[in-house]
Amino acid sequence: MVILTMILGIILIAGGFSCLFTPFATFLAAGYLIGIMLFIYGIFSLIRSIQAKAGALAYVTSILAIVVGFLAVFRPGGTLAIDFLILIFIAIWFLVQGAASLIMSIMHRDKIPGWGAGVAVGIFGIFVGVISLIYPHVEMFAVGFLIGLFLIEAGFSLVMFGSIFGGPQDGEEVQEG
Repeated sequence: MVILTMILGIILIAGGFSCLFTPFATFLAAGYLIGIMLFIYGIFSLIRSIQAKAGALAYVTSILAIVVGFLAVFRPGGTLAIDFLILIFIAIWFLVQGAASLIMSIMHRDKIPGWGAGVAVGIFGIFVGVISLIYPHVEMFAVGFLIGLFLIEAGFSLVMFGSIFGGPQDGEEVQEG
């Protein structure tokens, strides 16, 4: 199992570097991944709802996830719609997070010693959100690049995990052949 963990880690590292060098393609693939995940989630959620004899809402959300996942993957342009929604969601998240940081920092400036940093972070978040809405292609590259960094980090974590738990434990002797 340790060897498989380390191999998976190396594959993730290689995939992460591939994503870093092709961030736009990585971003476009994210729509497929989310569509597949929605489809699989919907199937398992539907099975769980049937087994638990859940209410109508559970069935509706399960079937909706299956339909949206199926359309995203198998309908031309479906993944592009999901990719577009990802961009809008991220831009709105930056705007809301920036506004919240700005408002909270100003409202509590007498209680927070470094409230100016909160204001700066808020203004920066709003700026990034506006830029993301105006220039979505910049956000596409950033998302693809961040996915690559995440895969590299996850890969290194798995390799380190495998090397830590795969080597000799405290008190064990290494046998040489």
